Amino acid sequence: MRPPKDFPLFTKALLACVLTGFFASIANGVYMIFYRAVTRFMPAVAFNFLSIPLVTMIVFIALGVIFFMFVRYFSSSAFIIALIIITVGCVAIATLLNGHPSAPAFSGNHGLIAGFVIISGLLSITLLPYFYKHPRIFI
Repeated sequence: MRPPKDFPLFTKALLACVLTGFFASIANGVYMIFYRAVTRFMPAVAFNFLSIPLVTMIVFIALGVIFFMFVRYFSSSAFIIALIIITVGCVAIATLLNGHPSAPAFSGNHGLIAGFVIISGLLSITLLPYFYKHPRIFI
């Protein structure tokens, strides 16, 4: 059976996001283990090994639709610029919402969430356009 020559652009965007989300799920899981080992932060019940991949994949599927819209109507560089702004804004919000003024900026849940946002943002900025433009990645 011969593989198709051209994938539809929407399918290509979704597959690139799913593959990037797979790598982001693994990276977020490793970050959570490392963060909890270093800071000895354990009360984050909402962030366990089942919720991290599920939420990461849902976010990346939605990101695939947004990426397709950007590529179709603007360009992939506009998507990267928008994603950098969104990532920096989300990290700033996570640090500003720290309830205790004397606590460090990236402590507790805020540091965990900021790390997830940074890892997901970096991987979606780098891997997503690469997987989307790579000619043989889905064959």
